[in-house]
Amino acid sequence: MKSRAFSLILLMLAALLLLSGCTNQTRNRQANRTGVVQRFELLTQSDTIPIGDGVAFEGFTFNGIMPGPQLMVNEGDTVEITVINVDSVTHGLSVHAANTQTSAHVGNIPPGETRVLTFYADYPGVYMYHCAPGGHGIMAHTMGGQFGMIVVEPKEKYQMEKDLSREPDLRVYLIQHEVYADGRDFFDGKALYVMFNGETFRYVRDPIPARPGDYVRFYYLNVGPNLTSTFHAVGGIWDYIYYGGNPRNLMEGTQSVVTGPTDSWVIDWKVPDEGSFLLVSHAFGTQAIKGAVGVLDSRQDSPRVGSISSEGPTDPPPVDPKRFVSPFGLGSDTLDVPVRYRDGDQIQIQMVGNSYYPKRAEVPVGSTVRWINEDVFDMLEGERTGKHDVVVVRADGPERFRSELLMHAETFEFTFTEPGSYEYICSIHPYMRGLITVVDTQ
Repeated sequence: MKSRAFSLILLMLAALLLLSGCTNQTRNRQANRTGVVQRFELLTQSDTIPIGDGVAFEGFTFNGIMPGPQLMVNEGDTVEITVINVDSVTHGLSVHAANTQTSAHVGNIPPGETRVLTFYADYPGVYMYHCAPGGHGIMAHTMGGQFGMIVVEPKEKYQMEKDLSREPDLRVYLIQHEVYADGRDFFDGKALYVMFNGETFRYVRDPIPARPGDYVRFYYLNVGPNLTSTFHAVGGIWDYIYYGGNPRNLMEGTQSVVTGPTDSWVIDWKVPDEGSFLLVSHAFGTQAIKGAVGVLDSRQDSPRVGSISSEGPTDPPPVDPKRFVSPFGLGSDTLDVPVRYRDGDQIQIQMVGNSYYPKRAEVPVGSTVRWINEDVFDMLEGERTGKHDVVVVRADGPERFRSELLMHAETFEFTFTEPGSYEYICSIHPYMRGLITVVDTQ
């Protein structure tokens, strides 16, 4: 009995010590607060934007760019973000730097409405923010291009800054992200392009200038939404790396940093020599070859640029793009290639990742087409749900049809008896578009 009582006393003391430590940590964070209020404004909208080499992308953005505005604050600041929905569909916001409930304040924002999120930047680091209407819409809108970087600069100095007694000569804010041709490829992790800061091979076309011996700091964030990267400089070894961008999470002397979706690093590096240093995701076949390559050009006479922003290009989209990418709608027919079916074929079109797949289908007169909903998150309503339907909105043929609202794995069938072209949408997610062309094979 005495032994049990003694053990119980020890457990109680340990619990009190743990509670005291947590309380002290909370007090320390509160004491760290600066009293400074940093205010930002994010506009959610549908857009068509350039993504490099004459290719246009139709999706969602913050403030008309992908990635969105770069938000910079200091540890201890109060952050106030106003989200204004100027679109015709519901949007929202998730900020990974906020250690507080956010969806109640800036989730599920209807068209034309404004919401405000306020939080303390208690933890330093490099964080992702992204659209979050709620539920299924979180995944779809992030895939659709709505994300950006928020940096919480620490009060404590990074190790190389201590070693050199100076700040970096160059700061490079770098977001790696993916573009998908359709929701099926999004489900399967088959990226069409992988890029740094909104454009394929952006820093190959426009290399990042530096000088030999420069102290360069990378703020590197992989927003995904699917792929894990290994960020590496060809011809270099990272001097210091800090997981999440927190100076307390220190490692040194690595060839790369392994970064899953939403993972981030601050990387301190002294440029060892003159020459062109390739910056790559070392996942060559799935990422580098699809656009995740840049160049840091080290020359004695390189200009001093100070920093490279993570924000996407502000150029207008190409007037006559050589490829039009629309993950939810109808892209170029060389990308969303029409699938041609013959008499007797079983014809099935998936609803997946807020898109139809295949998006274009050519079928003979008399064919029965089945639509099946493969989106699993069929809870909630509106933009937050994976429920879908099929509604004809434009046709040069005589037939019209409209399905019931389909939940996961439910189907709808329609038999086409007359030739014509039929464009259809989902009434809940009207940016979803598909096209059936019915041909007379007689």
